[in-house]
Amino acid sequence: MSDDRQMTEEEIAIERKVVRKVDAILLPIMLVSFGLQYYDKSVLGTAAVYGIIKDLHLQTTVNGVVSTTRYSTATAAFYYGYIVGVLPIAFLFTRLPLAKTTAFFVIIWGLVCILTVVCTSYQGFTVQRVVLGICESAVSPAFVAICALWWEPQEQAKRIGFFYSATGVFSMFSSLVNIGLGKTGGAHPWKSMYYFVGALTIFWGFVILLILPDHPLRPGRWFTTEERAVLARRFARNQAGASQQPIKPYQVLEAVRDIKTWLYLLMAASIYICNGSVTAFGAKIITGLGYTSLQATALLVPGGAMTVITIAIFSYYADKYTNIRTLLLPISCIPVIVGAIVIWAAPWKPTAGPLIGYYLVASFGAPYVLLLTLASSNTAGATKKAVTTGFIFIGYNAGNIAAAYLVFAKEAHIKYRSTWISVIVGMVFASAASLVLRWLYVRENKKRDKEELAEKQSEETTRTDEEKAALAGSVDSLDGLASLIVADKSDKKIPGFRYTL
Repeated sequence: MSDDRQMTEEEIAIERKVVRKVDAILLPIMLVSFGLQYYDKSVLGTAAVYGIIKDLHLQTTVNGVVSTTRYSTATAAFYYGYIVGVLPIAFLFTRLPLAKTTAFFVIIWGLVCILTVVCTSYQGFTVQRVVLGICESAVSPAFVAICALWWEPQEQAKRIGFFYSATGVFSMFSSLVNIGLGKTGGAHPWKSMYYFVGALTIFWGFVILLILPDHPLRPGRWFTTEERAVLARRFARNQAGASQQPIKPYQVLEAVRDIKTWLYLLMAASIYICNGSVTAFGAKIITGLGYTSLQATALLVPGGAMTVITIAIFSYYADKYTNIRTLLLPISCIPVIVGAIVIWAAPWKPTAGPLIGYYLVASFGAPYVLLLTLASSNTAGATKKAVTTGFIFIGYNAGNIAAAYLVFAKEAHIKYRSTWISVIVGMVFASAASLVLRWLYVRENKKRDKEELAEKQSEETTRTDEEKAALAGSVDSLDGLASLIVADKSDKKIPGFRYTL
């Protein structure tokens, strides 16, 4: 959708400068915010080996058999809350300033996170986890929406990959911090971990409030008049649809009836089944290899590095080469499948074999980033984007909920067989679904090419000049921008829209 060929070299240089400025302002905020979201989810996995299971009665013994069902339920409770909150909050973002609303939810989530330390029972902790999930359900949809507003489709993979790599960066950071807190946290070191991440999150919420701009058409004090004009042209060219629009029922129905929306949901669920083996139960699985709690916490660091590296590699190639994202996604699933096989097959001793397998499984973030990029690039219309994004994160949470119940304490002697089988099946399904998506995109693009050719050969359509400007993807005045905002068409209603493969 770029019009670089119609621009002078000077205009192209100015636009590149503006894009770098957008990157410099938005990406660090998104990286840290997404990282904090990962941090406070993963801290439960570390807290599990630092006393929270005993203190909050998250493990029971029935007929001499240890059951982790309570711990699994507490883990899953976060994702139940996320499912409850994600669609209403996604719709809220279409009506309210995106940045300010995001900052509000980040601050509230930090407060709720700190309140973990006042929980004294399994029941209270489970309720607190549901509320935490509702609060955090704002962050990921907000950032997908921000990517669609500020960057063009061919630019989005690296940006989404950048902020999503925070899961790896903060996996390393949180592991190192928690080692220190584990040594100095007194009788209940897990409480120090929640105090730290909660306070850090509240502080960061105020940083977002002060710095993050709401919209390319309202970029705030960070951009000059000339730069604002460039942002306006890019936004129009993007054809992504404006934010703060009325909810459009036809776009809701279109999203729900679109088979691609359901494929996105199922792919997100299948990919995130891996999360149970890496995040919530990671430390427990590593201690099962024979390592101490401190050693297990330290050994989580390389898994974070693997996440960062694989996301960076696949995001780079997704942006560098056109129309290969649906092919890259199955390739990115291969290391996860290999890792699951290795950790399952290798002898469970404190040796390199099972650890290498575990670190390979940690690369599951790469296919998920590619999925987010595909959905963001291939959906237009504010309401449809909100619904599609909501469906993806419902799938994300469904996968996490399933994962919490696929790690069975009774299977410790057979190396958690069900966990690794589910990871392999999930990755194979995601790979196959990506190829189905490619077929659907190609079919729709060919259909539109034929319709466009037929239209050119027929008489001029009856669209108004304002609609033509909006659908053509170029505006040069505030009037044109206004007409684009009013248009807010879905991808199916924009004849010139082509799906990125």
